[in-house]
Amino acid sequence: MEWQSRRPQNAPVPLPPHVPMVRLAAFAPVASRSLLLFGCPAELVLVPGRKARGDTADAARPAFRRSPAPRIVAEEALWRGEGFVITPNRFPFGRGQQLLWPEAGGREPDATFWLATNTWADAAGGSVLHNTVGAAASIARAHVHLLAERLPFLAGLAEAPVGSDLITVPLGATLVRKLAPFCLLGVRGSPAARAAGLAALAEARLTAACNVVVQDGTAWLFPRREETPAPHFPQALGAAEVWGRWCYVDERDFAAATASDLEQALVRAGMPVID
Repeated sequence: MEWQSRRPQNAPVPLPPHVPMVRLAAFAPVASRSLLLFGCPAELVLVPGRKARGDTADAARPAFRRSPAPRIVAEEALWRGEGFVITPNRFPFGRGQQLLWPEAGGREPDATFWLATNTWADAAGGSVLHNTVGAAASIARAHVHLLAERLPFLAGLAEAPVGSDLITVPLGATLVRKLAPFCLLGVRGSPAARAAGLAALAEARLTAACNVVVQDGTAWLFPRREETPAPHFPQALGAAEVWGRWCYVDERDFAAATASDLEQALVRAGMPVID
């Protein structure tokens, strides 16, 4: 494309705001209900079709298996440009859900990837979710979920500035934390400032696993100490749950869940508070 040769160095890749919805799997939960977690609204959805996902986190998952990512990127592309690929998600947990991959591979997103996705979130008015292995990812290759909706849970949690000297905060960024009984750090600012902040926090992070949620001008990072916080939540807790949507595959677990269960799941899964 002609625009590729004229894009300034370090400018974000202009991802398409949305691909045609007809090419995406529909998000169609069997049932849903709402709870207040730490005083903020969260949604529980029953999506039994997600049982069919491969390599989900459980005791039977092996240490190694050939990655399906190269095949997905090669065969299922909806859009491709400047080293990025968008594919559909066969097992969606949100509206208009797409997957974005770096074509070159890699295990964690870099600053260029974060710049593209943060820019997309602002332009599309959507949300970006990222899981690592050990934090609900079933594929180790770096990828994010692009969703055409936002949820109210994170916005409802009170917050405060971060007092600890964790990173050199990028120009134009603000580092904040949620006033919750677990560590949830946010980088607020322009897409470039958020991307630089996420890259800096990745260097400073001492946990192997984490989740990231980008929404409403802030990138939230949830470092992990436990992947499946049973009995409070019987599955691997991922960025969807941090975002405010708790995805169940079994009806009995879905019906039995309480606000106390899910609050304790976040505490068990997350790391202690940083001031």
